[in-house]
Amino acid sequence: MNSELIGSLPHASSMLLLDRLISSNDCSVVVEATIKNDYPFSNGGAGSWIGLELMAQSAAVMSRLSNSEKSAKPSLGFLLGSRSFIAHVPEFTPGQKVTIEVQIDLESLAHPTISASGTIKDDSGRLICEGTLTLLEPNDDALYLPK
Repeated sequence: MNSELIGSLPHASSMLLLDRLISSNDCSVVVEATIKNDYPFSNGGAGSWIGLELMAQSAAVMSRLSNSEKSAKPSLGFLLGSRSFIAHVPEFTPGQKVTIEVQIDLESLAHPTISASGTIKDDSGRLICEGTLTLLEPNDDALYLPK
């Protein structure tokens, strides 16, 4: 994983799915990942549903980059759901490099939940997954962590 992404997500190392930040601005991020076949939540495969987590982690990186001056540690974020998630293939290929592009709906930033849309493409530019996510970044992490 690229040093730019280390510390951006509060995940255990086995759950960090992203490898490299390619670009970012105020409302979008482009990240690269290499698909693995040993994700802790898979059974030796990489079903296309993993695309939801790839997009959610990419949105978290974007949030962290835009809020980097607020805290030295990453805050919690939750994937609440997805609308119109479309997987154009049944599964990813282990070892496959993919590019994840996520854009945040800036108007949703004024609300408790954030809307983000994303795409995942392979290295030839072929669309693998696309969808819209609903995310929550709570104001107080302590409300969601065990004591």
